[in-house]
Order: sequence, then C-alpha cells, then structure tokens
Amino acid sequence: MAVSGFPQPCVPTSAGWTSLRPELVYSAYEPVSCALHSALELAAMQRRPMRLHMADGTWQAGIILDVWTAQGREWLRLRRPDGDVEIDLTHIQQVQENTAP
Repeated sequence: MAVSGFPQPCVPTSAGWTSLRPELVYSAYEPVSCALHSALELAAMQRRPMRLHMADGTWQAGIILDVWTAQGREWLRLRRPDGDVEIDLTHIQQVQENTAP
C-alpha cells in the first residue's frame, strides 16, 4: 500500500473524520488528507510495519502504534528498533508498507 498526493484536508468531528473545504481553512496549518489519516489509522490498528517518506527526504521505518490529535495538530507514534518517536503528520509525504525482512 502506498499513499501519496493527499488532496483533501481532514479534520476531526464528533462523528469521526471529515473532509474540510480548503476555503474554510484560516490558519497556516493545513490538516492532512483523509486518505493519509485513514491509511495511518489502519496501519496502527493492524500493527503493520510501515515506511514513512518524510518532507526532509529521509525515511522512517517501524510500526505505527497510535494516531491522535493534540496541540491543534495530528501526530503518530512510531515504534522503531531504537525506540519510539512521535511524528507530526504534516511532515509525512508518502506511506508504504514495509515488506523488507
């Protein structure tokens, strides 16, 4: 599974996540797309090894443990061999299932 080119921002509502029309976004922060958010939540529920291509060109590999919203942003916790890290979802450009042994 590879997910990239996330066109629609996604925001939390009382009924779950919903698309947000771009003309209604007033702050500099732009939420991640529903496609990215859904792919990350599914990977967290299934505890699948994933590779995340970051905005700085690096790759992060590990198991996504959780996806949540805090401090007005969306985050995930990634378990890597050297320890857990928290990643701002806006820093992720692409998500791939990690099929390497």
